[in-house]
Amino acid sequence: MLDQLEETKKRIEALENLTYTKSDLGMTYFEGIYTFKVWSPFAKSVSLVLYETGPINEPTQIEKIPMVLEDNVWSVSLTRNLDGLFYTYEFQHDHHSTEAPDLYSKAVGLNGDRSAIIHLEETNPKDWEHDRHVMQKKITDAIIWEVHVEDFSSDSASGIRPEYQGKYLGFTQEGTTLNDAGHFPTGLNYLSQLGVNYVHLLPVYDFVNNEEDTQYNWGYDPKNYNVPEGKYSSNPRDPKSRIRELKQLIQSLHKHNIGVVLDVVYNHTYETEDSWFQYTVPDYYYRQDDYGNFSNGSGVGNETASERTMMRKFMIDSILYWVEEYHVDGFRFDLMGVHDTETMNIIRETLDQRGYEKVILYGEPWAGGQLALKEPYRPADRENIQYFSKNIAIFNAEFRDSIKGNVFAEKNAAFLQGANIERVSDFANIDLVAAIMANTRMDAGGYEIPEYKAWADLPTEVINYSSAHDNFTLYDKLVLSTDSPTTQMRHEEIVEMNKISAAILMTSQGGVFFQAGEEFARTKYGNPNSYNASIAINRLDWARANDYTDLVDYYRGMIHIRKTYAPLRDATTKTSEMIYFKWLPENLISYLIPNVIDEDSPWSSLLVTANTSTQPYTIDLPNSYVNNNKEWKILANNKQASAEGIGYIYGDSIILGPREVYVLAVERP
Repeated sequence: MLDQLEETKKRIEALENLTYTKSDLGMTYFEGIYTFKVWSPFAKSVSLVLYETGPINEPTQIEKIPMVLEDNVWSVSLTRNLDGLFYTYEFQHDHHSTEAPDLYSKAVGLNGDRSAIIHLEETNPKDWEHDRHVMQKKITDAIIWEVHVEDFSSDSASGIRPEYQGKYLGFTQEGTTLNDAGHFPTGLNYLSQLGVNYVHLLPVYDFVNNEEDTQYNWGYDPKNYNVPEGKYSSNPRDPKSRIRELKQLIQSLHKHNIGVVLDVVYNHTYETEDSWFQYTVPDYYYRQDDYGNFSNGSGVGNETASERTMMRKFMIDSILYWVEEYHVDGFRFDLMGVHDTETMNIIRETLDQRGYEKVILYGEPWAGGQLALKEPYRPADRENIQYFSKNIAIFNAEFRDSIKGNVFAEKNAAFLQGANIERVSDFANIDLVAAIMANTRMDAGGYEIPEYKAWADLPTEVINYSSAHDNFTLYDKLVLSTDSPTTQMRHEEIVEMNKISAAILMTSQGGVFFQAGEEFARTKYGNPNSYNASIAINRLDWARANDYTDLVDYYRGMIHIRKTYAPLRDATTKTSEMIYFKWLPENLISYLIPNVIDEDSPWSSLLVTANTSTQPYTIDLPNSYVNNNKEWKILANNKQASAEGIGYIYGDSIILGPREVYVLAVERP
């Protein structure tokens, strides 16, 4: 076993001296010449295999063409017309042979088993040349709505054409309403009115599945990284269909001034021994443990080696391709903690150098198991955030858990449930206070934040959120952790908690993110991990959205408030340095957010105060004189939220009832 490890180490070290730097790997076409290039310097021989059709079970091989090794890359150029054909590479390694699609495939056949030869310009939708990126100045301006392609439009009551339901094209139909009744908006119509400025799509690269089957999956099973998934297209057997229709999705959202974030999963592949990486260059693209076996830092069988030159190059090339060919506006890195900080920083630097400094990058700052990453490299996790670019953000699990309880413990509760006193909780007010400031400060007025909780330098390093596709939906978590009856019925006290969550999230520092449907009490019927559950469990229920219109309107109002008050979106610490938290008993919170950065804002200060306990509490209001009156404009309470205001409060104090929240503003004279 140790001999095997030493042999693998030597081979990888040798491969690191046989790398390739040019940007023409894969198939390129220029002036009638098709050129194929693949990096596999230790292969004894490589052949290009041409096929008539895409499905792997169809024996339609046309011919096998030997390739030539030059500059560490195997290549061949052909002048004949290959448009519409399919191809793979056949590798002869030391003791075995393999056949695999191109790692740099830009198009594939059914189920992604053969690469497709197409002309990409033929996949561009009408007016694609006029499509432009939709990006915000800083990630702190981002309001991100996370959704799965199938979830978005699979509800038969959505008013979306049946042939578009569950497909990329479900995002392109304008003017849809619930049951075609012309009243409650659904789909793109709904989304364009909500106010979010990014849609985060769960994986849309080609993943392992039967593309003609109805089996649901989130898609965290990578197969071909640079090709859209075929199941969401109108015709998975047509290589151009999936590409054109994903572009149409992106174009459609851009027309409504919404950017598109792709969920990318470079940290592992679904297959290991039978992956395209392993077939192409055995052992190189994966890390090994101390015994020479594949390490499992992802928790699902393997972990890729981002610190190795050609894996790093693959990630950079892939990100650039999605940005430039598909006009993608941001990326969420699954299990970013598996990657190394140097690679993440180079990705950021490369985008910046290409003029894409506003493309947002954020990720999960954890891994799924023990890593085999060795010094001097550092995992891109929260513990190493000081080694990141300040323009790469991480999900803030401390906000997520301190507001509603540990995501992995069904009954564990926190601030929203009033659990910091009433029930056993792992959290206290101070945890949420630190997270609201994007964990950038130790001085919080009435609270002294421990140093270990001030782990970020800038709000641009933090994405705050209450729920995501993983674990329970927010509504399900609140129902289960309060021992309420079924998640399928409306519980007014749970809706109030949900509104308090929105008020606090939308007034926190950093970027903000929420799961699609959080704004209408989305339920997955208590399923904490619906990655392969039925579409009936996972789909957005548009009738439920209509039933919870008050909650939808509340989120819309809080989003508008966030957009109106620039200090909430401050990319520096000027605002967080000035936020003052009044010390209060557990399950009560009050913080003043002064305006020190925006003279054009209609408000000079914002006050957020919330009571999640079961008892009323009187809270003193900070001194704030406007025209000699102590006057506060009510922007939100536990019923509604509006940047235009819903009334005024006068005086020195306010009585907060149970599960009550206020967002108050001081208007400029």
